[in-house]
Amino acid sequence: MYRYMKIFKLILIFLLLFSIVVIGTGCNGIFFIPGASYGYYIWEDSEDNIHIAWSIDRKESVFSGWIATDGKINEYNLLGWEENDSIKLSEDSSRIEFNASLDENDYSDEIILVIGNYSYLEFDLRINDGYDLSRINIGEFINSPKDNIFRIEKGYFNQLNKKPWYQKHPLSGLFYKLSANIIFSLVYIFILGIIIIEILRITVIRRSKKYWWYIVISYCILILIDSGVYLFLTKLSFI
Repeated sequence: MYRYMKIFKLILIFLLLFSIVVIGTGCNGIFFIPGASYGYYIWEDSEDNIHIAWSIDRKESVFSGWIATDGKINEYNLLGWEENDSIKLSEDSSRIEFNASLDENDYSDEIILVIGNYSYLEFDLRINDGYDLSRINIGEFINSPKDNIFRIEKGYFNQLNKKPWYQKHPLSGLFYKLSANIIFSLVYIFILGIIIIEILRITVIRRSKKYWWYIVISYCILILIDSGVYLFLTKLSFI
């Protein structure tokens, strides 16, 4: 009975982690840990305000750049700002420039923009006066731009939020790699399933009176899972 409980707990932990990955990547905020996460995080809240936050992993860095729009920046609010940090709004309120330093005593800063009548936002975000696009997360974790100066259209975050769970990062990257070589993926999943079944056979099933019944059911489930993965990867395009 104790072994069954341990397996049940492991399954629950896996499901919990999976839920965090899928649900925790929405557009109403990005989960990051100041002092541990490193880079930029951009999202839109329920009131359509745009948040641009940045954080360091205890390594001193300078974050600088600008955000521009074809609309008007009606208001901006600052969180975690220090005296040496600077921000400047253009005369026509269409562009805002910033320069802020983070160190071991200051892990994160944030700008909240209230923008009206716009169709796009344009960003130039730098770290230590250079570009590292992999450190920019737009709307969800590991959703990075392709160009140093990038633009997002109004409604982008809503569209991102409507994506099905399997098209969101990091799962979309995983499914992309699986789709790139389906035969290898199916063989890998089948071998992994055999290993799991053998572990269960040795630790749990071997003393059961329905030993062979459980073995047959386990392999039938494995075949169904492998078939389901094949149908999933072929019916939905990830490439």
